[in-house]
Amino acid sequence: MFSYKMRPFLVLRSSATECLGQFRRTLTVSAARLEKKQAELEEVVEATELPVTFVEDDAESIEAREERINALRNKSRLLPQHRNMLQDVLPYEQSQSWIHETVKYRRMMLGRYGIESSGTDPRICFPTEKEAYERAEYEKVAFPFTLRQMMDENKAAQKARKAAIETREAEIARKLEKLDQWTSDLNAKIEKKEREARAAKERKDRLVEEVRRHFGFKVDPRDERFQEMLAQKEREDRKKVKEAKRKEKEEKMMEKLQKKTAELEAEIDVSSGKGKK
Repeated sequence: MFSYKMRPFLVLRSSATECLGQFRRTLTVSAARLEKKQAELEEVVEATELPVTFVEDDAESIEAREERINALRNKSRLLPQHRNMLQDVLPYEQSQSWIHETVKYRRMMLGRYGIESSGTDPRICFPTEKEAYERAEYEKVAFPFTLRQMMDENKAAQKARKAAIETREAEIARKLEKLDQWTSDLNAKIEKKEREARAAKERKDRLVEEVRRHFGFKVDPRDERFQEMLAQKEREDRKKVKEAKRKEKEEKMMEKLQKKTAELEAEIDVSSGKGKK
């Protein structure tokens, strides 16, 4: 009926059917055993009494259960005081340290959480008679001047600063006016220095050339004879320069004397003419 090639498939099908039937029988037995054990457990539970902690009418157990549930709800794991601060509630219901009894802390709690939440008397924010007296004495020492006196002093200081600024600006403007003259004077001084340096160099070159002409042949400037003759020429040249300056000075003095003499003669002539009249 079936070919030779189809026989392996028939064998596999029959083995799978047998396995499936065995598995069904195993599930049936396991289900029966579980039902039997469950029935036994129910009988044991009915026979025993419930503990006191499971009685729902107990008020303390309900409060404990609520606390446990609230603790489980607190997923942040924050401390109670920190969680209260996060929820804008007074951190501590009762004082935990001497700091919580200080006036500064109580004032801070009153300002942050209000009168009802903080439970603080608002009169604590006002200074006592002793504190007011001490504050007044401190202000007398720290601020001895009245408001009008301080305003007048500030106005005088502003006027002084303004006057100093104006004086400084006037001085700067005055110096700026002389800037051109100072610049020209400086340039003249620089030009004079350069001219003197050039004249000194030319004089030195001239003296060296005179020394060479004196010997009549080329001489090493480092030679002692050359150095001696050069020093002698420099002395003679200095004497000549000094003599020229003296003569120039005498000429200037003579010019001044002649000018003054002419002025005196003119004054004498004027005075004599007035006397004749």
